[in-house]
Amino acid sequence: FFLTLTINHLSVLQCRLVVVRATPPPFLSKLNNKMAPTPSRFVRWSIRTTILLLLLLSTNIVVHSSEIGKPHDTVIPLTDENFESHLNDPSNGLWLLKFYAPWCGHCKQLEPKLDQAAPYLSGKMAIGKIDCTASTNKSLCKRFEIRGYPTLKFYRDGDFYDYPGGRTIDAIIDFGEKMSSSAVVLVKSAAEVMDQLVEKNMDGVAFLAYDPAAAAFGKKDDEKEVELDEFIQSTKLTQVFGQVARKMQAQASFGLLSSDIAPAELQTLGLDKLDGAFLVKIEKDILHRPKVYKGDINSLDYLNFVKENNVALVSLLGPHNFRTLTTMGKPLAIGVYDPEGDEAKSKEFEKELKSFALDGPNQMTEKYHFALMDGKKWGKFVSQFSIESDALPDIFILNAEEKTYWQDATITSSSSGGVVSAFFKAMENGEIESRKQSRGRAGGPFGVVIQAFLDNLPYSAIALAGIIFAFFAVFYFSFDDYPDDEPEQMTVAQRKHAEAIAAAEKESSEKKEEIVEGKK
Repeated sequence: FFLTLTINHLSVLQCRLVVVRATPPPFLSKLNNKMAPTPSRFVRWSIRTTILLLLLLSTNIVVHSSEIGKPHDTVIPLTDENFESHLNDPSNGLWLLKFYAPWCGHCKQLEPKLDQAAPYLSGKMAIGKIDCTASTNKSLCKRFEIRGYPTLKFYRDGDFYDYPGGRTIDAIIDFGEKMSSSAVVLVKSAAEVMDQLVEKNMDGVAFLAYDPAAAAFGKKDDEKEVELDEFIQSTKLTQVFGQVARKMQAQASFGLLSSDIAPAELQTLGLDKLDGAFLVKIEKDILHRPKVYKGDINSLDYLNFVKENNVALVSLLGPHNFRTLTTMGKPLAIGVYDPEGDEAKSKEFEKELKSFALDGPNQMTEKYHFALMDGKKWGKFVSQFSIESDALPDIFILNAEEKTYWQDATITSSSSGGVVSAFFKAMENGEIESRKQSRGRAGGPFGVVIQAFLDNLPYSAIALAGIIFAFFAVFYFSFDDYPDDEPEQMTVAQRKHAEAIAAAEKESSEKKEEIVEGKK
């Protein structure tokens, strides 16, 4: 018997027994008959002993890798049976969950990255994987409405969220370290706000809280420095800020300003004109225009404020944030430009869009989120919305949830007041009709025809039906002019021709037979 053990990160044990011979090897035959077991007894004894050893080994390995009550340093296979017990383990309060299928190529690419990240994140974030093709996990994957592989989610404090980070080893480790640290950063200067919050946020956005009544950061209390949690719990405003910060830690950056921060530092951040306690959103490129929260001091209202404003004034749209921006409850106004074309023209268009988003009429700007998109790089995508890559810059509004959009190619940069303001004025006046999103279009004249047909439904369908009817009507009536006996005359002629051919073939065959007989 041979035993093969393969141990991968101390979590996978594969065992294989191979029967080499049915009788004992020669050396055993020399043993005393009383000591040597019979062949059948030997086989049974060997199998039992091997199985016992394997059970002992596998038990030790499983205990080492996935024991409840200890931080995990490997990727843990989760099933319907052990899912709840592992996620409720106090020693592993934060989980990154991968829902996958073994045949999925992207899942296979992600697997070694998670395996390498797991040891670094031991004690900070556990990593689990759920095989959605296994019959034992069907209900689990159905519960989370898994429709694609791999799907990444994270779990903390009893709630599940979509994983918002990247899929490189560094991005996974950075996410785990961020989520395992405090959700709130205590800052006491403008430089710390920029370095620790704004610069680390993809959109350059941060949420700040200030309350002069809060316990001063860095002061002594009974010869003991005030702890972060105590500082957060010191006033109602800081309590609400801390609760929302933990809830939104994966998506946003939160900073608590020291109660004794210098006025000059507040001025640098554009906050010197605010009196008393406040909650604000700041953005890298427009520090002089902070957005102040004016609602009641409670977790629910402030959470909604953070969710609605956790984007840049004008975001750079791409695969990393498309879903987020199109599911925030407002249509998305997308400016499409060509970074490789006329640079001055593109910069002027970008400046105009940002200016309108910042200073445009509130009754217009409050209805939308704003974004810029590379029309050359994403040309196939924007073609679904009647955007021509050779006619940039252009703008359209997308309601992704209803798969509708608004676009007007007749509005150009030569329009009075600029293309952006002219476009939104036309929208406000109801001059631009909504259209249904298409699946993209083919290039060339054929694509133009198809797009025109789709854009003009249902009238184009009625016109097409009329054309088809007219064609068949002409085709049908044109055959009534032919004499009824012509097909019959044709048939007789064809029959005579066929009989003549058959007779000639018969005569030829008889001659061949005569020649053959003569040769014999």
